[in-house]
Amino acid sequence: MPTLSLVMPMAGRGSRFARAGHTLPKPLVDLFGRPFYWWATESVRQAAPVGEIVFVVLREHCESFGIDARIRADYPDAKLVVLDDVTEGAAETARLGIEALESAGPIAINDCDHAFACPDLGDLATALGTDTQAALITFRSDSPNFSYARLGPDGSVTGTVEKQVVSPFAIAGCYLFQSPAAFHDAYAVFRRTCPYDELFLSGVIDQIAQTGGRVDLSELAHHFPFGTPEELARLDADRLYAALPWSAPDPQDPSND
Repeated sequence: MPTLSLVMPMAGRGSRFARAGHTLPKPLVDLFGRPFYWWATESVRQAAPVGEIVFVVLREHCESFGIDARIRADYPDAKLVVLDDVTEGAAETARLGIEALESAGPIAINDCDHAFACPDLGDLATALGTDTQAALITFRSDSPNFSYARLGPDGSVTGTVEKQVVSPFAIAGCYLFQSPAAFHDAYAVFRRTCPYDELFLSGVIDQIAQTGGRVDLSELAHHFPFGTPEELARLDADRLYAALPWSAPDPQDPSND
């Protein structure tokens, strides 16, 4: 099974959480005793072998909230890419993180505001070593709040669409690419032709699919989004721990008393 490189683009300002009264940057918002980014990072690490990890963060979040120190405490070997300002979207933020990778192998780009169980993540990574150029991790939904995979008559991924329910499969926010080169080639075209006012990561996948590249799709066993204050408020600790056993507090740890 190949080793994934993991890029965590976390250089946004999280305005919805700020408007709801949260004072911390979104990656640092607490979820049952852990920051958001920990849940997202561990969701990948617990599902497949991960080598390099790169976090892309804002300088203001380092200086005002110590996000760099928090990350290094949890992931001492991770690399940090520190940006002076927000970018034009998650795809551009991810590109800057990918440039810090040494590996030329498969990569996962993961949003910081969800947790999930994906038993076949390792199989998806293995397929990226063959004729598959990218892969999407999805969950079932009929809400227009999400991005969606567009499917052809044979069930193959033919593209992605923002905020339109064109299939039952909403995009969860973890994107796999065969290599940094595969990402960069598709990103360069998407940046020139992007129809949106933001450079979404799903648009890079769409570019690959539109030009005939194979994009695999996996439906998650469990998905817990917390990208909005409303989603965060709906989460139940017992349900989360039951679905993600690796996340449950250790009863032998005195800090959990």
